[in-house]
Amino acid sequence: MNIAIIGAGAMGCIYGMYLSRQNPVLLIDVVKDHVDAINEKGLEFTHLDGTTEIVKRVKATMDTGSCSPADLVILLTKGYQSAEALEKNASLIGPDTIVCSLQNGYGNADDIVKYVPEAQVVLGTSGGGAIVAGPGKILHKGQGTTQLGCLTAGQSKAEIVAKAMIDCGVPGVELVPDVKKLLWTKLFVNIGINPICALTGETNQSIANNPFSHAVSAMLVKEAVEVANATGMDFEYEAAFQHVIDLALGTGGNICSMLADVSHKRRTEVDRINGAAVSEAAKVGMKAPLNEMITALIHAKEKTY
Repeated sequence: MNIAIIGAGAMGCIYGMYLSRQNPVLLIDVVKDHVDAINEKGLEFTHLDGTTEIVKRVKATMDTGSCSPADLVILLTKGYQSAEALEKNASLIGPDTIVCSLQNGYGNADDIVKYVPEAQVVLGTSGGGAIVAGPGKILHKGQGTTQLGCLTAGQSKAEIVAKAMIDCGVPGVELVPDVKKLLWTKLFVNIGINPICALTGETNQSIANNPFSHAVSAMLVKEAVEVANATGMDFEYEAAFQHVIDLALGTGGNICSMLADVSHKRRTEVDRINGAAVSEAAKVGMKAPLNEMITALIHAKEKTY
């Protein structure tokens, strides 16, 4: 299976490392130093046990214009970059290409189906954590499950992606037919961790260990659960928040993506995380004032760059 991963950040490189064990893998990124380092020296990957592997079986590029269609394209850009990424890398997508989004946030599928038939789209979530320690250098910081499901009733495409991952040793791969529930569950995690850590500067474990961060997370997640249930879902708040805490501890030393964005003075994905709770609430005549407030605080932080 020819695999292309659009967005070769920390998570993209994790999946690239695993999937390249049995498949040709092309990493696509916009950071020239990162791409050059991977091609010249290999991907320097530090595993959870501290051992370092130089992965030379992956290739990287900034330009896919001359590439043939891939069998599987994994999308790991920022959510707001989805449309641009698919347009720029259109050569990778053929009539039979499966496109799998493992992105953060809620609403990415709305962009993807404008470019890819719904039947070829797989949506998923990843509970792992990692950081880019320098060009071509990845530190794996936490391992969670990878959950996959299709937009359509049939799950054959998700089964293909899951098998490829399992065959290559990706830990904790699960099929979840109810994609909407899956995406809300991941959204709760992002809502309850990302903006708080971005503002405090602390790692994920602070959501469990810092009583004030814990309290804010609980309030944000509770509000988001109420919104989800108003749209037709049936979540129990206690279970949803416990899942957030479990993930925060499981990826304890990880710097979440929003903190990394703020630290590097980049645009965050807050509009597709906490902002998604606000927009989904509006669709059912509700308000989500806590998530609206923290979205505004993150945007205020962005204005200081």
